[in-house]
Amino acid sequence: MRTLALAAALLLGVTDGAVFERYLSPEVPEDRAILNYLALAEQGQATSDDLAELGVLLLDKGFPKDAERYLEAAVEADKENVEAIYRLGLVRQRMGKEGSAIRCYRKVVNQRPGHAYASFMLALAEEKRGRRDAAVYHYAKAYRHQPALANPVVNPLVYDSHLQSEALLLRYERDVAAASIAVPQLDPAAVRAMMAALPETEAAAPAVPPAAQPTPQPASAAQPAPPAHAVPPPPPPPKPSPAAPGAPPPIFGGATPTPTR
Repeated sequence: MRTLALAAALLLGVTDGAVFERYLSPEVPEDRAILNYLALAEQGQATSDDLAELGVLLLDKGFPKDAERYLEAAVEADKENVEAIYRLGLVRQRMGKEGSAIRCYRKVVNQRPGHAYASFMLALAEEKRGRRDAAVYHYAKAYRHQPALANPVVNPLVYDSHLQSEALLLRYERDVAAASIAVPQLDPAAVRAMMAALPETEAAAPAVPPAAQPTPQPASAAQPAPPAHAVPPPPPPPKPSPAAPGAPPPIFGGATPTPTR
């Protein structure tokens, strides 16, 4: 396995890999994770998330350039990986690449407008570039989706900003003040009644009662009862009456037709 071979090479100090690999120890859990992600990358089995995780681990290890390289590979593997794009922006901002970081953050907020952290970091980068209006706008947007970001206890990066008063005022004007305008109900009692009432459902069709069954009558001894499903025989045709003297002959050849039932 490549991981074991690399670990042995690291112990001997003869690895030909990247510089950061010389500082990895298989005994350290974070370093072992880096080695495993590297193995996946070299085998061509690393996903976009795998490459992004590798970049973050390398940044924590103190190798921002390598972190940027693997995060770029993660974004290249999946251009819709918003979290990888966001972390690439963080790495570039830490490296002082404000313009590249801004482009990353803009991609994030375009794909996911509610990403409060990307909005805040975009505002911070815009402020450092001297774009006050854009910075204030994105600060207010970040606080709309995540108000805790305005709290320096939660987010100490607000101390790096000189536009917090303007951002908070804009957020108040756009969100808090507008939301404080009450819109009362027309008839609160009617609304409460609708809340208590169960939704109307389609009325069920009434059950059809079974057809009344005739009461069976006892059969006489001389006339047995016919079977339940027997069809009664047709009545015998009436006997023809003798023609009266001088009467006209009957129609249909002299036979009296049998009446139909």
